[in-house]
Order: sequence, then C-alpha cells, then structure tokens
Amino acid sequence: MAAVSGRPILITGSHRSGTTWVGRTLAAGGTLGYIDEPFSVLHRPGILSARFDDWFPYVTNGDGAVLRPHVERMLRFRYDHAAELRAIRGPRDAGRMARDAARFRSYGRRALRPLVKDPIALLAAGWLAKEFDMQVVVMIRHPAAFAGSLKRMGWTHPFSDFQHQPALMAGPLAAYRDRVDRFAAQDQDVVDQAALLWAMLHDVIDGYRHRHPDWLFVRHEDLSREPQQRFADLCLRLDVPFDGGVAEYLDSHTGGGNPAEAASGKAHELRRDSRANVDNWRARLTPDEVKRVREATAGVAERFYGEDEW
Repeated sequence: MAAVSGRPILITGSHRSGTTWVGRTLAAGGTLGYIDEPFSVLHRPGILSARFDDWFPYVTNGDGAVLRPHVERMLRFRYDHAAELRAIRGPRDAGRMARDAARFRSYGRRALRPLVKDPIALLAAGWLAKEFDMQVVVMIRHPAAFAGSLKRMGWTHPFSDFQHQPALMAGPLAAYRDRVDRFAAQDQDVVDQAALLWAMLHDVIDGYRHRHPDWLFVRHEDLSREPQQRFADLCLRLDVPFDGGVAEYLDSHTGGGNPAEAASGKAHELRRDSRANVDNWRARLTPDEVKRVREATAGVAERFYGEDEW
C-alpha cells in the first residue's frame, strides 16, 4: 500500500457545529480519505479497533500509549477485518464491513490524505495533533443555534460520562464539577443540558486558541454567510485544492434554492441554504429558552459572539 500523502486533517469542535458539512465539502475534491467519527462509542471497530466507553474521551500523553497504534493503523487506512468480524451481529453489520473495507482499500491505493471528522474527539485533539502531526480545524457555533439543534433532534447527553474520567474533571473541566454532578444525578431539560455542554466544550476550545495558534478556528456562521470565500481560504491554509470538486460541491449544496431546515428528525441535510440556516434557532427556541441559554453560557459565549449576535 502506498504511503498517505500530506499531513492528516482533524475536523472537530462541538457536535452540531458543522463538522460534517466541512468534512464532506473538503473531501469532495477527491484528495482526502474521509473517516467518520472514530472516537464515538458507536464507531465500527474495523475502522478503529480501540473502543471508547464514554462520549468525549479525554486523551493525554500519559494514557495515549495504548491508543496510539490503533490510530496509526487507521490513518494508514489499514482496515481491521478481525476486529470487525468479532463485532458483526447481522447482515447490516456485514454490509457495513464490506463497504468500509472497500473504502479503506480505495483510499490506500490512491494514497489519499486522511481527514478525520470527529466532534467527539475534541478532548483528544491536543494529543492527536502532537502524536500524528495533524492539522486541526475547530468548528464553533452560536450557543443558541447549538441548543436549538439539540432541541430539534431531542438529543440529551449522559453527563456521567464526564464523571467517569477523573483526569478530565480534575483538569479542563474542573470548574464545572458541581454542575456536572447535578446534571448527572437528575434529568434536565434538553435546552439546559445543551447550554451547559456548550459552555464546557467552548471553554476548552478557548483554551486551545491560546495554546495552539497554528490551529484553525472557524465559526459556523462565517462559513454559512460566505461559503465560497471562506472555504477557499480554508482550503488554501490546509493545502487542499479548492477549484473543481470542492467549489462545485459548494455551488450545489449552499445556494438559496436549497432548504433552510433539515427534514424533521433528520440529523444531517447537507444541501442547505447556508445563509438562511444561520438564524434558524430564533424559530426553534422560545424567548425563555434563549434567556436560559444566554445566562448559562455567560462568561464563555462573549469570547466568541458579540451582543449584536443574540
């Protein structure tokens, strides 16, 4: 198998922040091998044979030694047939195995550059960048838009997954320990969950901005309002060709003729009127919900968004 060409790329940030849109758009140029959320607790072991018990696993130099060979194998597009076979539970899993194995073979034969799209890897981004010389793109989205998206999908979060990671709660999320304990102990409204989750994850992102000035930090709203210009700049900085596949994909997927909203219950709708999508949260959230989100994210949100963006 030929060696992969170029530094791997990691597209991360909070979930519902546009990571899938950015990853799929960049991969449309045909030079990148797209790997979807290998740090998820639901990922297929053929892609990454290491398993994770908690959402948003925190990985540091100290505990990354065991994980490293698994990630290295993935970035070389070496599909783990044995690990996948042990996890097959039916025809659907077998079909996924055939699809994913063929995709990895194709990526490897063409010596594509790995692109890992994974918001769940946000708390492992520093380790990934250091260990594998990854170029990191961190997506940022308005807290009300994030809350509105989780409300639309009805997606809650198990805050006990943070409690299961002592190093995380003693480190980057130490200031949130009491709130995490409260949200883990008793069910909370999805909007309130979203607000706390946004504050925690973006507090971490803000720390990244100071420690990693070479990373790319991109607001979803800026990409949505000026998709051609912003993606062209992103491609330039990542050394990814823009003209051709990426530009054509943007033309068809971001224009005004596309829907501004995904269908009910559908997580991803990549053909969107990207400009109209920016303010969808204003219709999804009630005034009281907007107020609660704003209060719960105070102290963090203003590092990313001004008064006029509420």
